[in-house]
Amino acid sequence: MEVARVEAAGNNRGLFHHWHDPDPHSLGASALEFLHCLHGPTCIHLTGNDSSRCRAMATLMHGNEPGGLYALFELLRLGLRPAVNMLCFIPSVDAAKQAPGFVYRMLPHCKDLNRCFVPPYGATEVDHLAREMMELIASARPECVVDVHNTSGSSPSFGISTIMEPRNAALVSLFTHRMIVTDLRLGSLMERTHADMPIVTVECGGAEDRESALLAGEGLTRYFTFENVLDASPADMSLEYFHHPMRLELAEGGEIAYGEHNLLQDGVTLLPSVENHNFGHVGTDTLLGFVAGSLEDNLRVRNGNGAAAVGDYFRLAEGRLYPRRKLKLFMVTTNPEIARKDCMFYITELS
Repeated sequence: MEVARVEAAGNNRGLFHHWHDPDPHSLGASALEFLHCLHGPTCIHLTGNDSSRCRAMATLMHGNEPGGLYALFELLRLGLRPAVNMLCFIPSVDAAKQAPGFVYRMLPHCKDLNRCFVPPYGATEVDHLAREMMELIASARPECVVDVHNTSGSSPSFGISTIMEPRNAALVSLFTHRMIVTDLRLGSLMERTHADMPIVTVECGGAEDRESALLAGEGLTRYFTFENVLDASPADMSLEYFHHPMRLELAEGGEIAYGEHNLLQDGVTLLPSVENHNFGHVGTDTLLGFVAGSLEDNLRVRNGNGAAAVGDYFRLAEGRLYPRRKLKLFMVTTNPEIARKDCMFYITELS
């Protein structure tokens, strides 16, 4: 079937293409066909039952995290009319389209879009895209924003907020029962949260995990259809909270591999099974991998204040990497490119 193109459906000023109330028959037969309807970064405008109010969502902030796009496609295909007007941002279309589809986090040599939302904006097209997205959000004045992601590896779901506020927690509770409250500042969309517009990130789980697609679909359905999404009581939410996460990063220029033994003359080799520790506890006897060289020359721990002493959290014993204290790991990746350019995993301390 021939699929209608977005440019025929809306206003294309700026970097974002705009598509208003798309006909369900114009979307294609699958999420991949839907993706190829899009001529670049896209904002879909949906008219709600109450057009005096607006909400916003984002998905495909990273081209290899399609869970939110799958869920959005299904809602659009059903012709579901939302409770209020909706703005649906799909920014990293070009990265997602690179064959075979949904593989590239971002285009080669481009910045990570979700590190570009806090002024002062840079001069690249990715910075301009982030700036335009914030201008569109400011113009629409939504009551809230949800940014839907997949984790970099197989993982249970969780939400993230930069502030501990009931309305942010209520948004997270539409999708999951785990909430991380972070003081890390990386330039992400959720850092633009404020009292009149709570913004949260939802990590639905791994892109290959069937449960993550179901969770994204169920959560977005609630977000689209509930009359009120910001007034859930603490008793209704039953959230498990995690505070002050830290990032384990490679030192600048560091190398990483994944294997059952040390694979590098100088660098970090993590066990492939480290992914199994997502949201699990690791103790001082849990082998995580191997380090060729010193701990400090290869690894960095970053907290909300900047750098922390890596030796306070990890130790080496004959080149084998162990936690120094009891930790909870999450956002663990076994993708070396993501580990190199972003981080290997996040940690929180356990008492």
